[in-house]
Amino acid sequence: MRWLAPALALLAVGCRERTDPQATSKVGVGSGVAEPSAQTTRMYPSVPSSFVDIVASARHGVVAIRAASPVKSGPAAMFPGAPETTADVGLGTGFLVEAKGVYVVTTYKIAMAAPELRVVLDDTTEVPAKVIGRDVNLDIALLSVDRPRLQPLPLGDSNDLKIGEWLVVLGNPFGEEITASAGLVSSTGRDAAGSLLQDRGMGYRTFRLFLQTDARIHRGNSGGPVLDTAGQVIGMAIATGDRPGELSFVLPINRFKEVVDALRDHGQVSRSWLGAKVKPVTTELAQQLGVPTKGGAYITEVVPASPAIRSALRAGDVILRWGDHPVDHRTLPWLVAATPAGQAVTVAVWRNNAEIPIAVVAERMPE
Repeated sequence: MRWLAPALALLAVGCRERTDPQATSKVGVGSGVAEPSAQTTRMYPSVPSSFVDIVASARHGVVAIRAASPVKSGPAAMFPGAPETTADVGLGTGFLVEAKGVYVVTTYKIAMAAPELRVVLDDTTEVPAKVIGRDVNLDIALLSVDRPRLQPLPLGDSNDLKIGEWLVVLGNPFGEEITASAGLVSSTGRDAAGSLLQDRGMGYRTFRLFLQTDARIHRGNSGGPVLDTAGQVIGMAIATGDRPGELSFVLPINRFKEVVDALRDHGQVSRSWLGAKVKPVTTELAQQLGVPTKGGAYITEVVPASPAIRSALRAGDVILRWGDHPVDHRTLPWLVAATPAGQAVTVAVWRNNAEIPIAVVAERMPE
């Protein structure tokens, strides 16, 4: 069982920390515990002694989504020997989030599987649920439930994930028992997600912008929360099929954060575009241009007949902030997409060794 040693060693650690590659550590005599150097860049929250603690601390926020009457090809059809036509009221999983009130988030496919939905809470109480917002492109549905004092799960920052970190996927397809699977972050999708939105806003309907994991995701835990080892939700499980060899995908929770207000207030998401192709501001490029801050998105091309070209933006500019939000080449496309069409935004741009404000009016993304 030697292969278990690395995993068990990880789970026994009291805290995770990410350090500078050049940093060194001192080891206390006889302690066997490394003391982090002064160059430690980030301390992670305390890691539970096992995945059991993570599941126990999050189970209150995991719910089952049911139909009012049996539906074919739901989670019940995935069991060995069950035909695809097996009918059951179980549809999948959802979880509780805070968004100026407590709501249930699940996948669009689950929410649209039946005209009347019910939610089974952790105490086995079953309550009616209503779909108040949907985004078919990201496979998200937001549900309201009339139940006071619900406790939402804490949301993390999916932009901070690194390949190789542990994830835990929770499910509750039938409202009877919490299920769990664990795995590693296989791909973050961050670079792909940014590049896919740069042209005309086309191409974001793809799993390339999702996290990828080797944790098992299927119809039963689809729509469920995906947690990091600090117990924070960093994504929602998205099932593509039930065959063991298929890839497992996770919608990054930051994508949900960007659209939740629109889903809650308007029931749908209307995306905008800029029409500026950007690339990272490397250390070398920052020194060459005299950019004073870390980050930014370097414009390599402005698309004809685009909002960018109708403003004063041009190739060679470095976009530092979109409104009040600092940006880089990954976050800029998503902030633009989430901006209401017709809204004027003051963009901070670095040009000719100076920061200047430029007014940009967001426009609806072409279909």
